[in-house]
Amino acid sequence: MKVPTLLPPALKKGDTIAVVTLSSPGPAQYPDAFLRGIANLHSAGFNTITTPTTRARTGWTSGTAEHRADDLNAVFADPAISGVITTIGGNHTAQLLPHLDWNAIAANPKVLCGYSDTTVLHHAIHGCTGLVTFYGPALLPQWGEYDQPFPYSVDHFRTVTANSAAPGPVPVSGYLVHEPHRTAQAAHRRRSVCPAPPRQELRPGTATGPLAPFCLPSLRLLAGTPWQPDLSGHILLIDISDPPYGPDDADADLTHLRQAGILDHPAAVVMLRISRAQDTDGFEAVLAAHTRSGDYPVITGMEGGHVDPLPTYPLGIAAGITGTELRIEGPAVTTERKASRV
Repeated sequence: MKVPTLLPPALKKGDTIAVVTLSSPGPAQYPDAFLRGIANLHSAGFNTITTPTTRARTGWTSGTAEHRADDLNAVFADPAISGVITTIGGNHTAQLLPHLDWNAIAANPKVLCGYSDTTVLHHAIHGCTGLVTFYGPALLPQWGEYDQPFPYSVDHFRTVTANSAAPGPVPVSGYLVHEPHRTAQAAHRRRSVCPAPPRQELRPGTATGPLAPFCLPSLRLLAGTPWQPDLSGHILLIDISDPPYGPDDADADLTHLRQAGILDHPAAVVMLRISRAQDTDGFEAVLAAHTRSGDYPVITGMEGGHVDPLPTYPLGIAAGITGTELRIEGPAVTTERKASRV
């Protein structure tokens, strides 16, 4: 039985955001970007706290599954904390799921934002508690941009997480970032941008349904688990991982997810922007092949995913598609400073 949707309280200036590392030990690897991200959150008007595993490293993660889960449970249980932002993705957030306190999360709703491997947490939390979470800017890649984050990412994060009105159309960004972080950081400057290709309709149409953003290989980690989502009737927002992830990988992951029944009967399928270093035509061909039997809209080149700048997509909130316009049609947060079921 579907759990009723739970809106978190809206963020406001002066709120405290917990910065957590749930998988890859990014802050230990990139301490300068971590400190910039913290400073940029402060400049945006937020206070921050960290947890014992935020800057730690244990092999390829920031700590044991139990320790990372303990930190997240503590963050949700703390009434002084209003939001949670992940530092980076990885491949091991799914290890936390058996150790999470779902009752504490449901009783203490907060804005949770991140992308990539945070996919598994978004969908597990939403499925178990109904809490709306947010597929959007993370600390290291976005808030930790040299000098300051790209205004598009910050402005849309505020639009979605700080206002109790429906955010409306996802803004078109006429540019995209095409430079690796390491190149720009070595030169002590923000990454360069280039004109963005327009959104494209692989199959035109209109659609409505709740948003379901996810990183393609990360969602596969939920298949066959107690946290496997049912995304029937949703507007699927597919995020493609950074290289070396290729069209052959996407073909395998889409096959797995379709055979598991996770992607049955979507309202629409939207592929988010793909890095210029990847085979865009190959990914689009794979998407076309996997959606050819449907009659729903299929769009490519939508803002977001692993290509900056990033909008903020609320999981489970009503949305609509007309042509290449994607509208977020319901509020994602509440002005009440407590849980709000809708």
